[in-house]
Amino acid sequence: MQKIFALVGLLLLAGCSTTETIHTDSQCIGAMTTQEAYGHLNPNHFTVQVLALKEERQADVKQYIHGIQGQDPIWVNWKRSQGYNWYAVIYGDFETKDQAKMMIEQLPADVRQQGPFIRSFADVQADKQTDVFRLR
Repeated sequence: MQKIFALVGLLLLAGCSTTETIHTDSQCIGAMTTQEAYGHLNPNHFTVQVLALKEERQADVKQYIHGIQGQDPIWVNWKRSQGYNWYAVIYGDFETKDQAKMMIEQLPADVRQQGPFIRSFADVQADKQTDVFRLR
């Protein structure tokens, strides 16, 4: 039950409706499994994890999502680990690590201060314990 409230809270936080999975103003695409979100992506491609937060700071997720410009997809992963609810924001689908690194350099300063890092989609796809919200 706690997991459901957390998922609904994140949807609302992101500006998504819980009764409608697509909301064009906030570009919410909705909730999905790891397989639905990432299964179709090339595991040899890369993404940038821009943020990971415990649930106590989940309001910060909205600030970071709105601070990231561009058309690349943004996903918010939710999982329970080490007794905490964690939210990880990942951004983009890049063919090479160099492309992902260039994107990190273009992120707003406050996002770069959080220490974004590059992950392969193979790594992201391997984590089956997450629930995903795709934004954009």
